[in-house]
Amino acid sequence: MSTNRLPAAATPQGSASPSSFGRRSTVDTIDSGEPAGRTLGWRKGGLMMAVTFSLLQMLNEVGTLMAIPLYGSMAAGLGLEPQQVSWALLATTLCGASTIALLAKAGDVFGHRRLMIWCVLGITLGYVVSAIAPNFTVLLIGRFLTGVMAGQALCLGIMRDRLSSVDRKKAVAVIAAGQAVGVFIGFAFGGLFVALGLSWRIAFIFGALLTVLSLVAFLRWGDDSDALLRHKGSSRSLDVVGVLLMGLGLTALCVGISQSMVWGPTSMLTIVAVGLGVVLLVASLVWESRSAHPLVDVKEMFSARLLPAYTVFLTMGITGMLMFNLVMTWAMLPAPLLGYGFGFNPLFSSLLFIPMIIAGIVAARYVSRALVRIPARNVILGAAFALAADFVFLRFTHEHVIAVLVAIFVFGFAYTSLLTTAVSVIALEAREAQAAGTASVYVAIALAASSIGAAIFSAIMGWGSDPITMAPRPEVFEVGFTVAAFATIFAIVSGLTLSKQVRLSRIQAH
Repeated sequence: MSTNRLPAAATPQGSASPSSFGRRSTVDTIDSGEPAGRTLGWRKGGLMMAVTFSLLQMLNEVGTLMAIPLYGSMAAGLGLEPQQVSWALLATTLCGASTIALLAKAGDVFGHRRLMIWCVLGITLGYVVSAIAPNFTVLLIGRFLTGVMAGQALCLGIMRDRLSSVDRKKAVAVIAAGQAVGVFIGFAFGGLFVALGLSWRIAFIFGALLTVLSLVAFLRWGDDSDALLRHKGSSRSLDVVGVLLMGLGLTALCVGISQSMVWGPTSMLTIVAVGLGVVLLVASLVWESRSAHPLVDVKEMFSARLLPAYTVFLTMGITGMLMFNLVMTWAMLPAPLLGYGFGFNPLFSSLLFIPMIIAGIVAARYVSRALVRIPARNVILGAAFALAADFVFLRFTHEHVIAVLVAIFVFGFAYTSLLTTAVSVIALEAREAQAAGTASVYVAIALAASSIGAAIFSAIMGWGSDPITMAPRPEVFEVGFTVAAFATIFAIVSGLTLSKQVRLSRIQAH
């Protein structure tokens, strides 16, 4: 899921304005000049390219989240258990987390437009495979392909070379707007098809058609970067071992977490799976740090300047996935039969997230202003504690619709505040790097955290589902919101460890 909106990055007070993609080690910034190659005018191609990129990013959110309202019908159609259905969502974020670094680096080397086309074709194939899936295994393969989510990083690479610094900021705002509504649209699409009595298979075919339309728009308005020119005559090899180790590590970790309540939290199977996942993830980072052509600059990633900002995305990914799944599941429980839940249909359940869109718009505007006066660490701490209090509030009040609406608004405000501040700090503190590669790091962390969040939800569902009705018991939601509250510890630690000297100011058009 994405969880990956792109707010306008903030810049250091008293310095020249850098782009959203990093800065030079000198006082001059990457964005102090115009793109080296052909520059598109805003009205003569730039706007339509930004709208196209916004559509692509919105569809990333839709592709991830539209499956949540379809859980019930997929389970009935394929005879799936609750944990198996959860993997339909987990597979999507798992694919994104384990492949984005490779695809982003490939775009930097072989051309961003070419890689974007292949990614969109992969997503389309994923929808088709999901729609015709006769069993759980094929469904899992289809949902995995739907998670080819390198679009954000590849779009950044193109915009950096084709738009002026001022137009680039406009494009980022357009893309952020598309992603902001993607969460709601993802739920609404899935819910609408269920409400109309249409099959989940038709919903996935519809997703494939939307993706094809976005590909047509990209072929028409999506330009290319200067990546091919920059690497003309140079080596174009890619080291895939690090990505392979990362993918296997994330998979083992998520399997261990999701099955922990079935195998037992202290069982040998759980310990081995989780331990193997951690070892493989560490091995992937060690490999990248020693590679002659690393996909990720590990030393830069773990620097004191950047690590606190990257850590914020662990909280965002885990809490976001738990919030979406827990609220949607609770809202759709048949209250007349079970005695709890809201008994809403999937479409009406999706409307509960409208306050999140409103809160996100408000936060994006006012947080960027607050960062002019308030140290970034204070904003992160305030948002993190608000998020923790919000989940504690939901733990005791999720039986009431009004309370859930209020909690979703607070969640949206705190979530967007964390996102805006973390991306701004990364843009300020990262050294000069290629645009797609820079973006891929925090997107990969967010997707990996989302995968872990989905695995945690799957584990809780497996533990707390009634063996006869297969419906989750009330304590599932109490435990789920409590776990989400504890997951805010990553953002709290990030705020405490981030230097007080990191101060930001809004980018001014010039």
